Amino acid sequence: MSTRLRQHSDRQPLKRAAVERKSKATLDCLRVDSDHKPKSIAFQSLSTSSYWRRAGGALPAIRFWPSDSWARKSTYSEWFAIFMVGAFMNRRDFLERTTIVISAGLASGILPDRYGLIASALAAGNADQKASLEQKFAEFALAIRYEDLPADVVTSAKRVLLDTLGCAFGSVGSEPANIAETTIRKTFGNGNTATVIGYPRSATVEGALFVNGVLVRSLDMNDTYIGTEPLHPSEVIPTALAICEEQERSGRDLVEAIIVGYEASMRVNDAISFLERGFHPLCAASYGIPLIAGKVWGLPKEALANAVGISGARGFTSFVVNSGSISMMKAMGLAATAIDGVFATRLAAQGFTGPSGTLEWLASKMKPAKESLAVDLEVARYRLPRVAFKRFPVQIELQAVAEAGAILSAKINGRTQDIRTITVETYPGIIERVADPAKFRPQTKGTADHSLPVCLAMALLDGDVTVVQFEKDRWREQDVVALVGKTSVKPGESLIAKLPNGRGATVEIVLVDGQSLRETVEIPEGDALRPLSRESLERKFMSFAVPVVGKAAGERIMSLVAGIEDLKNVQELTRELKGTGKQNPS
Repeated sequence: MSTRLRQHSDRQPLKRAAVERKSKATLDCLRVDSDHKPKSIAFQSLSTSSYWRRAGGALPAIRFWPSDSWARKSTYSEWFAIFMVGAFMNRRDFLERTTIVISAGLASGILPDRYGLIASALAAGNADQKASLEQKFAEFALAIRYEDLPADVVTSAKRVLLDTLGCAFGSVGSEPANIAETTIRKTFGNGNTATVIGYPRSATVEGALFVNGVLVRSLDMNDTYIGTEPLHPSEVIPTALAICEEQERSGRDLVEAIIVGYEASMRVNDAISFLERGFHPLCAASYGIPLIAGKVWGLPKEALANAVGISGARGFTSFVVNSGSISMMKAMGLAATAIDGVFATRLAAQGFTGPSGTLEWLASKMKPAKESLAVDLEVARYRLPRVAFKRFPVQIELQAVAEAGAILSAKINGRTQDIRTITVETYPGIIERVADPAKFRPQTKGTADHSLPVCLAMALLDGDVTVVQFEKDRWREQDVVALVGKTSVKPGESLIAKLPNGRGATVEIVLVDGQSLRETVEIPEGDALRPLSRESLERKFMSFAVPVVGKAAGERIMSLVAGIEDLKNVQELTRELKGTGKQNPS
């Protein structure tokens, strides 16, 4: 019986085809004859034609024929590899395996050959054991192929890509984005690998995905998936875009990468609540990011699983990021996780191993503990079409409140000074997140766009909630502050009874003359059950893109996204994303 483990080599992950073809060396490293006694230990490299051999004995004095690094450097480490195989395999498997053949792999890039051999041999010893969740994630990512995708899933991928690019354009020139853009160049160097959306100079992969991640999140206008809690899966798109651009991959490859990142993150979000354990829901992406990178780079399953293990073990962000007075870090939470995830994948690509059971550990060790954890990794059950888009640049659970406020604004026809009281009914969990005491006295833009009373007040006063209002600190003005002081929030029993897991709201205003006006929005516009129309989505995109790249470029980008499956090289799209780093440049 023989087991073949294959790993693909290079010091940097390269294009899939290159990675799959570069590995030429084959190690014939262990032979055990039928009497269960090692008879020979042989090393042969097809690229060097060197070998060493020693017959007989349970622990032979190994002799090397000098012709390559193994022959020059090795002592007893190779025999230690054999010992370790035996230690980590059950006795029958160890004795029955007559040959382990390893293609020289990614481990050779960082680790000395002998340690790469040990790692590969140990992997062989564990091959027959029950697959870990990390391995199942790897299998899941490798199973997603463009030609198998349902049409509605591909359409959804195009919609989220267009929406995400629009959100990024809307933040170009903002303070968080400018700080991030300056800092990544000092940290990672200038690079010329991946586009920074809306800025003139490219950057390294890590630099670009970080700045673009900040851009996507800053406006609080990007999409949302509701599993156990709200998650912004669009924050994985900067990783997919940067790596596909670097590797000159096709539009179809980009769609695959986006879907892998979205689906893995959303499946984790469905399986476990990070919020209940004090962590941010973005932690789910620590499982999606390495799958994006590994899939685009063409990593084999075992390396992908290691990348997921490394990233998953590190990917915990405290929910303090979105609590109380919200700082700029809200915009970089997942972007930082993405850098970690890509670095984890680079390590795994070179043979670095990671733990298994990372998600199960969280579920079982941290309260509220779960005895069992099930992640649905059935490929065909796609979540992507369930993603919600935002009409307003505010927290997803405030979309209904803002919509109700805009409707009531038209009804009172400017009589906001006559409002005596404002009462909002919504869900207890929403109240906890967007109507805590800090949200009635916001000190930052990040707190204001997560504030129920502030967003409602601006909708009532101006008939809308827009990016411009936040840019101009509208939320600090006295008329807004006055309405915030008249606002109270309580659980909406009728809403909860009708839609237990909803995000709706009822707003009632009472005027000084006793007149009462009431508006209920059970399902906000943009929800998967009430989706934004194509026209609305394109209008939203153009409103953000035109001030940065102009109308003609904005229309070209929309056309390229609509026909993404026909792009031979993603760089056809990314070259259209450059700008001056400013809104409305002169």
